[in-house]
Amino acid sequence: MGPVGIASAGTAQRRKRWLKVHLYLGFSAGALLVLIGLTGSLLVFHLEVDEWLNPQLLLVTAPQEGSAAYRPVDELTAAAMKSMPPGSRLTFGQYPRHDGVAYRWNVLVPPSPEANRPMDFEMHHVFVDPYRAEVLGSRLVRPAGLGGAVPRTFIGFVFALHYALLLPRMGDPPFGDTVVAVIGLLLTVSLLTGVYLWWPKSGAWIAALTIKRGAHVRRLNFDLHKTAGVYFSIVLFALFVSGVYLNLRAPFHAVVRWFSPTVDRYELRSHTPGGRPPITLGQAIDVVMSRYPEGRMEWLYLPKNPTGTYAICQRDVPDISLVLSRRCVVVDQYSGEILHVQSPDRATVGEHFIQWQWPMHSGQIFGLTGRWIVFASGLICPLLFGTGWYLWWRKGRQRRDG
Repeated sequence: MGPVGIASAGTAQRRKRWLKVHLYLGFSAGALLVLIGLTGSLLVFHLEVDEWLNPQLLLVTAPQEGSAAYRPVDELTAAAMKSMPPGSRLTFGQYPRHDGVAYRWNVLVPPSPEANRPMDFEMHHVFVDPYRAEVLGSRLVRPAGLGGAVPRTFIGFVFALHYALLLPRMGDPPFGDTVVAVIGLLLTVSLLTGVYLWWPKSGAWIAALTIKRGAHVRRLNFDLHKTAGVYFSIVLFALFVSGVYLNLRAPFHAVVRWFSPTVDRYELRSHTPGGRPPITLGQAIDVVMSRYPEGRMEWLYLPKNPTGTYAICQRDVPDISLVLSRRCVVVDQYSGEILHVQSPDRATVGEHFIQWQWPMHSGQIFGLTGRWIVFASGLICPLLFGTGWYLWWRKGRQRRDG
């Protein structure tokens, strides 16, 4: 056999090995990809869906002045906490995405004395009218203990399926999150092997990128599998990688730091109080807005312990990046000092890469168009699994029939 024949045989063997890898990964993680993909499509519009399902909790009548008529934030948090049992802790606020929506506050509620796991807290959502500082209602989202793996709200249930497959989210990193992150890594390898197997070696690009008309059902499934995978490969790759980041944030930062410095705002700590009481959320927001008044507030993170920090995140910030428009400012909970600004206009290469992850995963990086692309990508997942399964089944049937 000449050099060309040896090279061809070697290429065929490599393709055969990678085909097995693609097949095994497809069956080991592909079924879960269907679940993760479909839930991800729904979560692209989770705020809109939640408002549609729970208008009595989320929708308010806005005056003509809009957000300019909002009551002070500390008045809103006081109303939320007054409706909760003693010992409850406020951990997070969702700023209204438009003027007709209520504030959503995440509140940890201590369990009843007879609870089996007295150290666990329940998670509740409390909704407050931003114009009248009136509590519209509350709902139990996550029960205490292992029951917290299955949230009590529809959107919470879908989130738990998507991020943790309803597995317990205990430990550091959480067990369920770790499992889904590993699946994301396997799917990334599966995607890359699929692109390798698809790549036309003879330059037949038109055949590689199109679906043959009037073809046999097996050829139709083959063409659907390859074209859907290739056309959505970049989006799926971004979704898999960003999914790993969202579930394993600290290890992801550690890997990125091999190439470029990053600051994980969740690791920042407030300085020793020195006898000073903590500032309020409203005061933290005032600190941020006095320095950075541009954009609309979105996420409000509160300190979870005596060394924790405030993080005030804004969206639609103008003139900070051609694509990214989110800024998060970390504030010391005692001094009100700004400890860090997470913003694309002052980021290292590594930090810029990190800041792309959530907008890419949610599709928000390209506005409504990006969200629809991510929505469609989730629907492609069952198509890839179904056509792949059919091709495997058909090949096995042909082998058995001789």
